[in-house]
Amino acid sequence: MLKQRFAGRAAPEGVAVLLERAQREVDPRDPRSLMALAAPLHALAGDRTVLQRCIHHGLEHWRDGPTHFYSSQSCHVASAGPFVIRINLWPLLPADPRRRAILADVLSYFDYHDHNFSFITANYAGPGYETDLYSYDATSMTGYPGEPVALTYLGRHTLDDATVLLYEGGKDVHRQLPPSQPSASINLMMTPADAGLTNQFYFDVERGVIRDYVGSWSHKRVDALAFARCWHDRQTPALLQQILECHPCSRTRIAAGQALVAIAGPDALGAGSRVRMLRDPLARALWDRAAPAPAAMPTIYSTTGREAT
Repeated sequence: MLKQRFAGRAAPEGVAVLLERAQREVDPRDPRSLMALAAPLHALAGDRTVLQRCIHHGLEHWRDGPTHFYSSQSCHVASAGPFVIRINLWPLLPADPRRRAILADVLSYFDYHDHNFSFITANYAGPGYETDLYSYDATSMTGYPGEPVALTYLGRHTLDDATVLLYEGGKDVHRQLPPSQPSASINLMMTPADAGLTNQFYFDVERGVIRDYVGSWSHKRVDALAFARCWHDRQTPALLQQILECHPCSRTRIAAGQALVAIAGPDALGAGSRVRMLRDPLARALWDRAAPAPAAMPTIYSTTGREAT
């Protein structure tokens, strides 16, 4: 994590100019080069019309489908190449315990997590949030839940009007704390080309271990493959075989292998396929730690056997 503080706020150059500068001045191989744009992002955070224009666009074009808001919390302002400008809303937690727990989970309030991309962020509205920060070295771990991780505490920091923070992908771990008043932050994100193949993690900082995976593209692929266990036809085993042998994502290969075994039995996974599926340490760790599949998976739809409910 890097931090830069500003005594005053310069005049904003605009969204398009910031993205042009990012493409010209930031080295995608060096997340810390994002800090070269800390000053113009801090200046853009002073332009309250950015979010208002996004809201107005959604109100005016409500018949056209998706708006700038791709969730109730996040507003996609604009993007160019690997760079994205995004505004995040940080509301207060409701009093109702059930709704409070749901919203806290959605916003990652209180949950320590990392990112598989890097970004700089400035406070956009309200007093800003506090965050507790740790660091770790993603290259020193395999990446499975329960794995011990060396975490170094970096203190508590406040994203106030004078501050720009850099969060480095695969290095910084933090938890959001709810702000004292509704707030918003504006981010300049740099998404690597392989972001869809990498994982984000939840951490248990007291035990010093990976707690679980954050819902990301990898997580969605794994969830989708689980459907094949109970919704399959004659083509499904061959498709799973191809994925478990060839996919670059370790978690995806393992999920395909587990689905294949659940559908067609252990003998469907040949020795050569098994070697190709388990070609890296993460895949081997996930396969070894996986719970055994039930003896008979309930089938919802199949053209190869009797349908069951």
